Amino acid sequence: RIGSGDNIRVMHDPWLRGSANRWVPSPQPAGVYQLSVRDLLHENYKAWNIGKVRNLFSRDVAEKILETPLVSSVCEDKVVATNIMLWAIGMVFGKFKLRTRHIIYFGAYEIEDELHIFFRCAVARDSWSAVGLSSVLHNATYQQTNAMDRIFAVCGNESSDTVGRVAMLLWCIWHNRNDKLWNDNVQLPRQIGRHAFDAWNDWYSVHKLQSNNVSGTTEADLVRWEKPALDWVKCNVDVAFVSGSGRTSMGLCFRDSSGHFMAGMTQWQQTVISSVEGEACALLLAMEEA
Repeated sequence: RIGSGDNIRVMHDPWLRGSANRWVPSPQPAGVYQLSVRDLLHENYKAWNIGKVRNLFSRDVAEKILETPLVSSVCEDKVVATNIMLWAIGMVFGKFKLRTRHIIYFGAYEIEDELHIFFRCAVARDSWSAVGLSSVLHNATYQQTNAMDRIFAVCGNESSDTVGRVAMLLWCIWHNRNDKLWNDNVQLPRQIGRHAFDAWNDWYSVHKLQSNNVSGTTEADLVRWEKPALDWVKCNVDVAFVSGSGRTSMGLCFRDSSGHFMAGMTQWQQTVISSVEGEACALLLAMEEA
């Protein structure tokens, strides 16, 4: 992820988008070997200096650089991996602007923050165990002092399958915490773990089918929209990419348990991102509006 760009070396760090060929290939003109990513941005605002990039690099390399997203809210440079990591962060931390509370455990006060909720409390620890991820939870490599850095460490070292399971588990823990807070409903850790396991399998199966270009779907096989349960609201999101426009458009729609339209929203960004990244941004937008 690109913050200021000062700490990412153009030719020496794997910073381009995608899971493969993330290094700028050699050879390149001698002058670019000393540049940082910051040198490819405009001076006064965070955007690619298109003219400079195209003058310095070949056409295919320049286009790959210009396709790499710049997010204004990211301030710190950090080299991380995989699209699923972006999805995990967007899903879990999109709405988790937790109001710090003090809670009592066996007579001692603890602060209820992200690290406590996702990693340290008894319910969270038992949920990690229930889904078969205890070895990840207790791995000495992933003991950072804040939740975001801990998740980035997991994403940078584990397989995409493990990262996906972790992402689903964090989502389920977050959902259970909110269900307790707002509805006084509580699931047991084994239920949270099972939900995370099933949700990941469903997600993986769908994307596996898509990657294999499965054809011949009949009308009976099509997924149809279903009303949410009584007193629940369902939000559907979608993302569109218009070739050549350099824009990513997204929309969302809220409906009640009768299927009636409640609210909707559309938005576009002047950046080109992948479908997974776009869906994560749309989910983030939906959770912010909920």
